[in-house]
Amino acid sequence: MVRSPAPLPPGLNASFTTDEAAAHGVTPRRLRHPDLQHPTRGLYLTGADPDLVERATAHLKVLTHGRSAYSHGTSSELLGLPDRRDPDLHVTVPDGVFVRRRGMKMHRGLEHRTIWFVHDLPVVSPVETWLDLAPIRTLEELVVLGDAILHHQPDLANSLRHTVAGHHGTRGIRRAREALELLRPDVLSPQETLWRLRFRAVGFPEPELNVTVRDRSGRWLGVGDFVWREQRVVAEYDGDYHFTVEQRRLDQIRRRAMRTGDWAVIELNGADNRSPEEALNTIGDALDGRR
Repeated sequence: MVRSPAPLPPGLNASFTTDEAAAHGVTPRRLRHPDLQHPTRGLYLTGADPDLVERATAHLKVLTHGRSAYSHGTSSELLGLPDRRDPDLHVTVPDGVFVRRRGMKMHRGLEHRTIWFVHDLPVVSPVETWLDLAPIRTLEELVVLGDAILHHQPDLANSLRHTVAGHHGTRGIRRAREALELLRPDVLSPQETLWRLRFRAVGFPEPELNVTVRDRSGRWLGVGDFVWREQRVVAEYDGDYHFTVEQRRLDQIRRRAMRTGDWAVIELNGADNRSPEEALNTIGDALDGRR
C-alpha cells in the first residue's frame, strides 16, 4: 500500500528541479513518490496531465537558457499551426552541443535560426519551423502549414521564399520548393487547403478563395469559400461550427441568395473527405455546364 505523501512546501511550483526541491528541504525519498512525474533528469511535475505549454515551460528549467529553443513539431504546435501532434518535445541547440534527455528530441543549428517568444517560451520562427518540417511532413501537410502561416502573417511570404532559396542541398528542400509554389494567403482552414489541392489535382481552374459573390446587377450576396467567377460556381466547405442551428440558418439564407443570383452552390463537409470523388464530379459537372 502506497502511503499518502507529505505535502510539498508551498514555495515549489507545479514543476521544479532537483536543486529547487533540495533548497526547500524535500528529501530524495519524497521525490520518489508516484504522485510526482519525473519526465526527465532533474525535473519533477506535480500535475497529472500537463498541456504542451506547461510541459515546455517545465522542461525549459533543465535546458540551457539562451542556448536552446523549441523547434519542429513542438514549435509548430506552440505557434498554433495546424500540425500533427508529437509526444516528444523537439529542441534545437547550437552546433557542437550534444545533449540527450528522455522525452526530448534534440536537433542542432540554433545559431542559424531566428528565435521568437511564444507563451514566454523560445521557439524557432514559423518560417524556419516550416523548413525544418519539410523532410518529415507530406507535401499536403507542408502546404497546410504554409497556408496557415501566410493566413496569419502574410508579410512572411517573402521570408519563406528567401529562406527556401538560401538552403540548397538541405534535406527536404525539393518538397519545400514544390510546396512553396502551392501556398496561398487567403485560405482560412486546413480543410480549405486540402480541397484546393484536390481541385488542382483533377485539373479544375484555380478558384478564388474567400471572396465576395455578387448578382449580375452587382448586389452583394455573401462571401464564398471557393469561387469560380467565370462559371458562376461556388463551393462551400462546412466545418463543424456550420452545423449549429443559428449558423445553419444563416448559411441557408446566404446560399439561397447566391442561387437566386444565378450562382451554382455546391456544399462540402467532413463526410466528403472519406470519398471526395462524388463531390469533385458534382463540381466538375457544374463547371462544365456553366462555361
